[in-house]
Amino acid sequence: MPLTRLDHLNIATTDLDRCRTFYQQVLGLEDGPRPRFARPGAWLYLDGHPVVHVSTGRKPATRKSDSFDHVAFTARDLPHMRAHLKQLGVDHYEVAVPDRELLQIFMSDPDGNEVELVFGGEEARQAIREGATVDRTKLRPQEAPDPVPAVR
Repeated sequence: MPLTRLDHLNIATTDLDRCRTFYQQVLGLEDGPRPRFARPGAWLYLDGHPVVHVSTGRKPATRKSDSFDHVAFTARDLPHMRAHLKQLGVDHYEVAVPDRELLQIFMSDPDGNEVELVFGGEEARQAIREGATVDRTKLRPQEAPDPVPAVR
């Protein structure tokens, strides 16, 4: 039986309000209906679908594996998002994807989960023309060697 789409991701948090606020204010997800599970939580919606489930009662640091790296959302209106993140004081960095006309913005949610926003099309091409950094290593900024300028 073939897969049809990614349904959702589940984030464990110790501060439900802080986590919910991040995904609503920073990413524009909408708080929506959630089944009455035994422990508190939230379901955050994108285009009518609950894509981020937030759970409480577990410590975020108690993972079975450290192999999960990040979640990514396709986005648009790069200038607006840049201004929005600056206005909210959200630490982030931008990276152009090698050999693709894509620009990524990376940030962390309040529990340390990395979130990526992927921009394509003309706004990505413009950012690359303007000198967006290309990260050929896919390492975190503190681990990465000197970035390579985007090829024009």
